[in-house]
Amino acid sequence: MLQRLFIGILLTVSWCVPLTSIAADIQDGLVLYLPLNEGRGQDVKDLGPFHFKTEMSEKPPEWVKVADNPLIDTALKFDGKENFVMIDMAGQGHDIDSHVDKQKGLSICAWVKVIKTGTDGHGQTRQPVVMKGAGGGWEFALYVYDGALPGMSVWNCAGSGVAEPSGGVLGKEWHYMCGTFDLKDGVAVYLDGDENPVTQGAVGGNAPCDGTRPVFIAHREDGQWLNAIIAEVRMWERVISVDEMKLAMQSIGGGLPVRPAGLLTTVWGEIRTENREMR
Repeated sequence: MLQRLFIGILLTVSWCVPLTSIAADIQDGLVLYLPLNEGRGQDVKDLGPFHFKTEMSEKPPEWVKVADNPLIDTALKFDGKENFVMIDMAGQGHDIDSHVDKQKGLSICAWVKVIKTGTDGHGQTRQPVVMKGAGGGWEFALYVYDGALPGMSVWNCAGSGVAEPSGGVLGKEWHYMCGTFDLKDGVAVYLDGDENPVTQGAVGGNAPCDGTRPVFIAHREDGQWLNAIIAEVRMWERVISVDEMKLAMQSIGGGLPVRPAGLLTTVWGEIRTENREMR
């Protein structure tokens, strides 16, 4: 019995230590974390380190119950015409500028279910999941292109591309979408924690812009809008690994994914059952 208990505890530690280690990693460099799970009202909470105040559009996006993604209970539905969430980072004293730093970089991730593309009548073939920038101060965007293609753009201040790849297919199912950028490797876009990016783009001849415009969810200030359901938006001031993407996509509402077979309570339960059977 003591031998089984000792082995059980060792197994528990072997499961939990790597998970705790990676969990600590996904907090490193985190700037913004919007679970988008409040379920009602016009208050979206930022669980990141700066606790940014957020604002919704005059006609707010719709809170919806999610039935087709087992990880997500509630999310925000954007109509592709006039809904957004805005975060004025610069106005609150903690603007994100790591994409212009050679030693850092940028990562943006979100759960996204595209409903329809091309709903805004803007004329461009893309609409943002997360976006920052406006005229004279364009910075970056995690995009959905018409045809439900994932992509990401990083610009100079005038709006010329630093790196702007698109490719792969989102379709109209739920996907965990992550875009990364740094000045060495350029842009890479990943889906569902797969180790191979669906699209990549090297850094061109332009330098990225360090502007002060707010961050928007599902909207670009010159008129682009995304018709989609979005949850679990995170931004980091560094390039995260694929393992960290996998953990983040399962860490809903800030919690950690559970592996019941490795929990100490499960081990104790098995030992107690075995002990009763031996009596």
